[in-house]
Amino acid sequence: MNRQSPKSILTGFQQAWNTHDADALAELFVDDAHFVNVTGLWWSNKAQIRQAHAFGFEHIFGNSTMTVGRTEIRMLGEDHAVVHGRVTVTGQNTPDGQQAEDRRTVFSFVVTRLSDEHGTLWKAVAAQNTDVVPGGPETHVNSPDGQQAVRYRS
Repeated sequence: MNRQSPKSILTGFQQAWNTHDADALAELFVDDAHFVNVTGLWWSNKAQIRQAHAFGFEHIFGNSTMTVGRTEIRMLGEDHAVVHGRVTVTGQNTPDGQQAEDRRTVFSFVVTRLSDEHGTLWKAVAAQNTDVVPGGPETHVNSPDGQQAVRYRS
């Protein structure tokens, strides 16, 4: 895989996801990378990122496909960037084995350019995946009954 641009992290993540390859996915990250998933679980190294995604591919996302839509890169100097991408995942399994509705998220990666024996490549130092909540709420309100998406504008 060509890893010579910041965007290669997002396209590499998509390729690893679509082949359900937790090892390839983890190789996109530096050893001490951080990853916050859509529910706020926070993994703080490549091994944890790999383990979490291996579990996900085995139990939750084994039949899933990821497509990447709008992508934006913001360079933070020559060797660092922020990569944002709108993502749709189809084929997620529910706990009882049914197929869930499509899931839309926004991925954010902080990436750095590194050099090794193979040349220059980009790796992620941090990632966060945020669910896009249907209906365009502005925030969530917590109550004893759970969390509810709300709008403050009419």
